[in-house]
Formats: sequence, C-alpha cells, structure tokens
Amino acid sequence: MQQASVEKFSDLIGSIYDCVIAPERWSDVLEGICAELGFATGALSVASLTNMKAVVNAVSGSDLAQMTRNAIGYGPDIIELWGGAERIQQYPLGEPIVQSQAVRQDIIAGNRYYREWALPRGLFDAVAVGLVRDRAMVGNAIFSQHEQAGPIDDAQLGGLRLLTPHIRRAVTISNLFDMKAVEAATFSATVEALTVGVVLADENAGIVHSNAAATAMLVAEDPIMVRQGRIAVQAANTTSSLQSAIAQAAKDEAALGQKGIGIPILRGSGDPLVIHVLPLRRGQMRAGLSQRAAAALFVASASGPPRMSHVALDQLYDLTPAEIRIFELICEGHTRDAISDLLGVSVATVKTHLLHVFEKTGCRRQVDLVRLAKSLTFPV
Repeated sequence: MQQASVEKFSDLIGSIYDCVIAPERWSDVLEGICAELGFATGALSVASLTNMKAVVNAVSGSDLAQMTRNAIGYGPDIIELWGGAERIQQYPLGEPIVQSQAVRQDIIAGNRYYREWALPRGLFDAVAVGLVRDRAMVGNAIFSQHEQAGPIDDAQLGGLRLLTPHIRRAVTISNLFDMKAVEAATFSATVEALTVGVVLADENAGIVHSNAAATAMLVAEDPIMVRQGRIAVQAANTTSSLQSAIAQAAKDEAALGQKGIGIPILRGSGDPLVIHVLPLRRGQMRAGLSQRAAAALFVASASGPPRMSHVALDQLYDLTPAEIRIFELICEGHTRDAISDLLGVSVATVKTHLLHVFEKTGCRRQVDLVRLAKSLTFPV
C-alpha cells in the first residue's frame, strides 16, 4: 500500500500497541479494523501452549461473541473449513489467506459451521492471518466478509498486510507476562519484576533504563552490551537490525512493519534468545513508562529450535511473508506443485513468488537458495 495508507492507519496501529498494556481494548481494535477495511466480523485468538490459557481472546460484534461462547461443538468444523490442521500449519505467518481461494468450494459448501452459522448470516467468505505458531504459543486473526460487500479485494488484503506485523508484535510481547493482572498505572513496576530482560532505549539506541534482569545481562555483556553508548549484541548485522528497529519505532511506529519482531541472538552458552521491540512514543499509556524512551526491548527465551532467520530474509532481502514461506518449503525439498497444494494457491502464484525470491536474493538456482538458507540459520 502507499505511504498515505500507512498514515491513514497510524491511529489504529497506535491502539494495537496500547493493547499490550490494556488487553481489554482488543475488541475495540477489531471493531476499528472491520470498520476501516469493510469486514463484517473479526476475531483474535492467541493461546499459550505452556499453561493452556488464552493470551488474547477478542471478537467484534455481539453476534460473533455469542457464537464464540458456543463454538466448542464447531471446533473440528472450523479447522476443516481452513483445509485441516496439517494444511493450516503450512500457511505463512503474517500473510492473509482467503478461504475461498485456499479451500475447494465443495468442502466449504458442505461444512457444518459454514451451513449452520456463517451462511445464514450472509457471511460467505473469510480471510485468516496466522500471528504466531511455535512450541509456546499459537494464534490467528479471522475476518469474515458479508455477501453484500462482494468478494474480498486487494485493498482489504493490503490493509491486513500492513496491520498484521503490529498485531503480531503486540500479542507476542503480551505473552511474556500476564497483562490481565496488570493495571496500566503499575506497568513500570511490573517491568521491574520481570525475569525477562527489559531495556528502555531512546531514539539513538542509548539506554534510558534497564530492569534487574537486563542489567545483569549488560554487566556480563551476555547477550546484550553497550558499544559507543548504544545497545548492541555480539553479531554486527544483528546489532544493525536492532538499532534500525529502534530508530524506526522512534520515527514512525506505523511504518515499523516486520522490523523488531523476534530478532534472534545467542547467549555465550549457546542458548537462543530473541529481542522484541515495542514502540513507546505515541500512545499515552505507553509513553507514561518513560518520557525519554522511544522503545522497550524485551529480551526473552526463544520458543523454538535454531531456524532460518525471518529477520534476515525480511530486512536483508525484503521478502514478504508469502515469499519467505515458499523459500522455506523449496529448501525443505517440496516441489512447486506440492507447495501449491499446501498453501492453497495456484502453481502460477508459486512461480511468481519464487521468481521474486530469486530476484531479491540474487540466486539463480534452487541449490543456491538452500546454501543461502544454511548461511542464515540461527544465529545471524
């Protein structure tokens, strides 16, 4: 989308980040997204797999809220409506998946949830976005389209692509501690007590404040440190990614996009960690944490084994979530036809994405992509 669209969504993006501190606002955010993009309903569901509790569970619309309360019996049907559990696992995180394009029409038409609940309400199509999918947490957002609005169009998908990175960042950080038990007024005190390292940084990546856990890391210079007055890590290119995300958070959080979500680093022991960057400047609630701070950095344990870095693929090569997923599947040995089946897109679409991957990475053959993937495997 054009820059004007980023500016158009800036207030909505700011409200997404305020949900980190005030999770009860997620329903209002979903209402805002539906109103802005023309969807009939919206639902956001993120669950922790470690304690089986909901990190976020929000819906827009009273009718949808009622359905959610009675959704237990529809669980298997909803999974089938998106192609089944195995297929869902293959969808690229952060990329909108249109139901009517990903799943055969006869499967949709025969689905019990679709026939009994969606269709009688005029909801004939939907789009889902995977937000997180790892050993600690799973979550997605789903927006439905009313038949009066016509087919889901490129403008709606473009809007979701712009908003999704911000939603992903907000729900990921929310999972680091129980925000439902925290009042906004005591957020600062909560940060101090976290076992997760938290650093407040200014627009130049200078450290404004660090909690006890982060201070211990800085003293040991493991895995974070100070270099020339700025927060850094051992790997130069990862330091560059981190400082770039902080600068962008200070300048314009709406344009932050994928930057600063799960930046991978290693401790001296070899244990994998990630850094999440939360912008602080715009929201009144977040700005109250520290007037000088532009961003809060959360240094947390990685929730998965070493893997190819999405941060590097996004920031070094500007690959989209769909292109990254196809890159991964090609490197795992899948054919173009198999990828088409897995992702619910045409072979022509797979070829187009793969062509973009070759162009952006400078690779000419699939074997070159495999070599590049190995070079980008954690750490970066």
